[in-house]
Amino acid sequence: MSIEATPMELPAEGGTINATLYSPLRHAARAPAVLVLMDAPGVRPALHGMAARLAAAGYRALLPNLYWRALREVGFDRHAFSQEGNPERERIFGLARGYGHAQFRTDLPAMLEALGVDAGAPAAAVGYCMSGRFALQALAEEPERVAVAASFYGTRLVTDAPDSPHLWLPKMQHGEAYLCFAEHDPYVPDGVPAQVETAMAASRVTHRVEHYAGTHHGFAQPDGGGFDPVAAERHWEALLGVLAKVPR
Repeated sequence: MSIEATPMELPAEGGTINATLYSPLRHAARAPAVLVLMDAPGVRPALHGMAARLAAAGYRALLPNLYWRALREVGFDRHAFSQEGNPERERIFGLARGYGHAQFRTDLPAMLEALGVDAGAPAAAVGYCMSGRFALQALAEEPERVAVAASFYGTRLVTDAPDSPHLWLPKMQHGEAYLCFAEHDPYVPDGVPAQVETAMAASRVTHRVEHYAGTHHGFAQPDGGGFDPVAAERHWEALLGVLAKVPR
């Protein structure tokens, strides 16, 4: 399917969010919407490719730069990021630490407005790594405009903070969610997946939690050290399966 990529500037509190909207060329106005939330390294060619794949599957996929308050482009150096002690690694983690639930709560309405979604035609949200929890937050806080959430190897789902996701996940009342965890993940402490499963079971959200055996953190991103092509395709099958639940 032919697609188009449209750069966008989304008016938000305190400035504008730079984003790219990927859409199928045919019937774009009727295509269901997906909010594609970046992992810690930020918007880069690998994520543009993933958003484009969603557009080719018939979705309008919005890929926003969540670090817009700090910079317009991350300029990510994958090789340097993989090296312990490299300043590039600390730069990326510093950006990630500076973006949390409060910032996402402020940004989310601007993203949903750009997608033009409402209760009759809601969106889905998918997040990776640091944004796995933001996809779930979108479903929790905008249940009329977000019907589905998918979280892949989400981090910081259980913390000591008062807004830790495991505390508000049980309160979710509507929608559908898919969560998956890698078997080997230094960013997800032992016991966290079980706590998240317990929290989701207490909610009223239709959900599925899966564990991908033999995988490492970042298995879905083609530019990552943990990339696993077999697991990545399994991720695509699961993602497209849950996106098909979005009302059309």
